[in-house]
Amino acid sequence: MTAVLGFVLRILIFIALYIFLGMAIWAIWKSVSAREPKPGNLAIPMLTLTSEVAGAVKSASFSSAEVLIGRDPECDFVLENLTVSAKHARLSFHQNQWWYEDLRSTNGSFLEDLRIEEPVVVKNDDDVSCGDVAVRINIRPNA
Repeated sequence: MTAVLGFVLRILIFIALYIFLGMAIWAIWKSVSAREPKPGNLAIPMLTLTSEVAGAVKSASFSSAEVLIGRDPECDFVLENLTVSAKHARLSFHQNQWWYEDLRSTNGSFLEDLRIEEPVVVKNDDDVSCGDVAVRINIRPNA
């Protein structure tokens, strides 16, 4: 009798294993075949930078994945102030967030009065100081 019971238990375990494998394969298939956008294919949210240099308000919008800030005319957002380095900072969009990175500027960068020494995530309405110039960051999410 124990041999028959052991055989029945083996068959039940075998059936349970196949049910588990079937459910796991079905769950993987559902996640792979889903029609949701993949994170790498998401559109970059519009970034608007606003600053005031020598009484003149300057504003620019960007839809590229990288924005260079500095005094150099080749920068995307030019700040004409002697406290701003030629290539002061970089804003880049990756991991579905905007990141601010100081490019070893002479006078440094500050986010809410904290010195930025490594890349940090910025959010909508953050104020970043490049030298003595305050830059307001506005991120407009995609519709």
